[in-house]
Amino acid sequence: MAHSGSRQRPVASPPSPDWPCVGLAPRGWRSRGNDISHRDLSPRPDSAKVLGEITLGDMAMNKQSAYVGVDVACAVGKHLPISIVIRELNQISPLPLRQLPFAPPKGCGNVGVIEDKHTQVFAQEAREYVVRACQHVGLIPARIGIDAPLRPRIASITRRHAEAALDRKGISAFTTPSRADFEQIQIKVRAHLAQGGRPDRLPHGHQLWMLAGFAIADCLSVVAPCIEVYPQATIRVLGGGARHKTRSGAVAEQLSLVAHQTGFPRTEDDWQLFYQIAHGPAHDRLDAYISAWVASLDEHERIGFGTVPDDVIWVPRITSAASSAPSPPSSMTRPVKPAGTTGGDHAMTCPACSHEFKRWPFGWDAHAAYRCPGLPQSLTPEERKAIYRQRYSQYFK
Repeated sequence: MAHSGSRQRPVASPPSPDWPCVGLAPRGWRSRGNDISHRDLSPRPDSAKVLGEITLGDMAMNKQSAYVGVDVACAVGKHLPISIVIRELNQISPLPLRQLPFAPPKGCGNVGVIEDKHTQVFAQEAREYVVRACQHVGLIPARIGIDAPLRPRIASITRRHAEAALDRKGISAFTTPSRADFEQIQIKVRAHLAQGGRPDRLPHGHQLWMLAGFAIADCLSVVAPCIEVYPQATIRVLGGGARHKTRSGAVAEQLSLVAHQTGFPRTEDDWQLFYQIAHGPAHDRLDAYISAWVASLDEHERIGFGTVPDDVIWVPRITSAASSAPSPPSSMTRPVKPAGTTGGDHAMTCPACSHEFKRWPFGWDAHAAYRCPGLPQSLTPEERKAIYRQRYSQYFK
């Protein structure tokens, strides 16, 4: 991302209508404090296309563009992490969306996403949230970055071109199944549940969330063009990623790298605002913000892993020296012990499946040897542990 010599944020006239919420206007805008009426965007029987056209048509008079980032996390009862930013020159300003009087939809978990009716409702509610949030502050969605595959893998290849390109750079990513593969996966999951299997031991648990991603991409493509992004690849391009984002201090470290390129966060107030820019835990907010940042970049400002236009993951093109950015406050860097633990290091999700380690790395060897569904079942326990340790070595540092 090219940067100008000055890092000063220009002050411009606000779009009309004025910002309706105190504290919700992006930095640099002057709000005159007027209110606007809130259009009812509750679900209607209209088609997705009509809903998108009507809403965007209503907002077309406001030329300020918004860029949206979606971290496809669909855990039961957890709000979908969505970030919305505006771009002024090369400065990125995220909106404090948690101050809005409404919230994004809550996930239905892996058990729910295998049923199309649940994923469609989830995706439609995500679309309605994005449209309503943008309308609420008088913005028009210009592009959306989704941290998930936008469609299944084509059946004629064993790994998507984008994923193979990441492999060549040493960046790990889950394999996206084909549509036929997913049909078989759904059959396996239903059989597992029908036999009394535990929901946290679903087969292919590390891939089921992609079904929600497909549905969200379909729904949001009516609102604005959607691109596939991968925050972990972006962090690697920026020179980070040695520590997994769930480790203590890793979010602050990665957010600092991003701040050097985007201008946010820069001040102590900015770091506090980070808690308001999206729902979800800190690492999900970070992924949503990175997704929105990459969405704000024009194509010549991005690098594509894979084959344009339908099998590509986008990351920023870093072409100039980064700006200076302050260190994160100590409150974001000191280790925080997960609630409910009495020792150990930190909580972490298994990089190969949906299992939650409460005190990583304790228990990794037994999990890898006997339980992890993301490893080949035909191997011996020792072979499974060796592959797990080699494949995910970065998480043991």
